[in-house]
Amino acid sequence: MTQPQNCTGWPEPRIWVEAQQWWTDAGADVQSESRHFHLSACTPYNQTLSGMVTIDVLMQLHNNNDHIVKEIYFLSPMPYNASGIVTNTDNHKIGSTGLIDWGCPRPNLTCMQSFRIQVDTSLVPLDCVAPLRLRADTGLAPGVLPDLTVGNGYAYVPELSVKVRFSNGKPACPAREDPDHVPEAPTIAGGFNDFPWSYTRLTILRDVLPTKLLSGNWTIRQLHSFDQRLENRVTPVVAPVTRSFVTLNPRFHVVDPATGKASPMLGSIQLDVPNMIYQNLVIDTTKLPNGRNVLFFRTDAFIKPGTILPDTIPWLPGVRHSFSGGIPHPGGTSSAVLAFAFFVNNPI
Repeated sequence: MTQPQNCTGWPEPRIWVEAQQWWTDAGADVQSESRHFHLSACTPYNQTLSGMVTIDVLMQLHNNNDHIVKEIYFLSPMPYNASGIVTNTDNHKIGSTGLIDWGCPRPNLTCMQSFRIQVDTSLVPLDCVAPLRLRADTGLAPGVLPDLTVGNGYAYVPELSVKVRFSNGKPACPAREDPDHVPEAPTIAGGFNDFPWSYTRLTILRDVLPTKLLSGNWTIRQLHSFDQRLENRVTPVVAPVTRSFVTLNPRFHVVDPATGKASPMLGSIQLDVPNMIYQNLVIDTTKLPNGRNVLFFRTDAFIKPGTILPDTIPWLPGVRHSFSGGIPHPGGTSSAVLAFAFFVNNPI
């Protein structure tokens, strides 16, 4: 088993990328009182994959002893037609831990565990540039009763998606009708759970991840967070994006030894706005230490306590949810985080 955040020693170049899903009860501090699900790996980003590929996945739970991880798995990309429309939304696993029951034994701990997964890329039916999707299923720990006033009972499902090229001698993906189309597979971190959180917010980087040493000013293109206002799936929006936050080298799991209370270090904040974003960001790497650094990009979606939600999910006809029938929602904030490592080398 490798060190999951040390990406040396693999057959191909890899980069550490992480998705996080946070839940914060109404009235609690997002920075210090959230429960976290972390899902990360040294990913073969932008590499050509064939046959079996070994990937060590690091799972972390923070302030989250009420939940367990039930399975971690990789998914085949969803097929699409020449217009770019997805033709099948079924999930097809191409590698899995199998069923597991892993969690933290006590409250207010940060627990972590590595899991080795063999990914069979030959199960992907087409060869092309496409996302490699990593997902974790979670559930309530044994003996814990559902209590949505404190976020217990949602089906938290953090997911990470990175760009790769599948090459197994299969038919090519359909050629796109747009002659100017450039194959794109953005890096995505999302947390999919009970309505209305599904598809209310995603954290996306459409630019390429930095795989070479950085110096001077580094421009990140197309940082993107969005909610139902952009997708126009639900009107009015019940869980709008209320914060987009970018920082460098934060430490959210720090505990003050004198008080035993959370004392997060927010790092070097680069952007903090109360809305969705779709913009570039310039980072002055001369203000950072040489060597490994981490970019942290979080999207928060807040729902007011007492909100009455639509009875059904508009894009899933017939599917009801925990608050169907006019049950008031207790409120809270759901967050999606994308984090990745990059390396700086400026003259000293």
